[in-house]
Amino acid sequence: MENLQTTSGTKTVNQQPINMVAGIINLISLPEICIRINTALEDPSHTNAQLGEIIAHDPAMAARILRIVNSAYYQFPSKIEMVSRAISLIGEDDLRALVLATSALEVFDRIPNQLVNMELFWQHSVFTGIVARLLARQCNVLHTERLFIAGLLHDIGKLVLYYKEPEISQSVLRQAAETSGIVHQAEQLQLGFTHADVGAALAQAWQLPESFQTIIQHHHQPDKAEKYEIETAIVHLANTIVNTLSPDIPIDENLLDAAADFNPLSLQITALDLSTLADIVANAQQQTHEVLNIMFPMY
Repeated sequence: MENLQTTSGTKTVNQQPINMVAGIINLISLPEICIRINTALEDPSHTNAQLGEIIAHDPAMAARILRIVNSAYYQFPSKIEMVSRAISLIGEDDLRALVLATSALEVFDRIPNQLVNMELFWQHSVFTGIVARLLARQCNVLHTERLFIAGLLHDIGKLVLYYKEPEISQSVLRQAAETSGIVHQAEQLQLGFTHADVGAALAQAWQLPESFQTIIQHHHQPDKAEKYEIETAIVHLANTIVNTLSPDIPIDENLLDAAADFNPLSLQITALDLSTLADIVANAQQQTHEVLNIMFPMY
């Protein structure tokens, strides 16, 4: 496979992930409702009622949003029955995040994939996103919903790779399994880039904020992030924790085993108190089951 590279300033940019995403962007473009919500949010004169009307045109989306707003994810004291009321309570950033999260599932549910168990993929992704959101709260980071989305999408490049390069991806997975190695390192050896690079290219094609592109690209190597260092570090920590557990594994001393794999810079940047991990993960496990049942009922 040709490995194209271009030089921009002092940096060498691998063009192949960008070309890979560009080759299937029609297949993996965001749904119309996601685009309409983003367009409406850019209009300074928009109202919650207008946003609610847009979402009402997609009853499945409206139902998911109301169920999430009424779940343990938000823990509001009384039931919310109108989308416009939900928006006023959770805020526009959270609305954008929930619409994007649901849209991401819809996009990749259209793509046949024989190399991954999609139920386990989304379970890992949602669990990572929720742990990242809770870690962000612990670290006093603002707008924590961004971290849920970044965590949810951190491995999205894998799905593109599995679809576009199934044979090489199968070889990568086999190499990682046979050598007890790490998948992204095997990808770098065989492809010259990783699923993180592909995921960042997709985030760029979807015109997601630069912060998402950076977090996704560097979630395995947060020390390489030149911007959004704390956000990247949080998603790295969340992913490392979730790789050690699952929503169904009881929390025990194995949780602290994950700390051995944390990038030291991530702990330094976040100043995370490791003694809080068990409570954070227990909370995340409860929320993950509920969010999965709401957002991904087919799994």
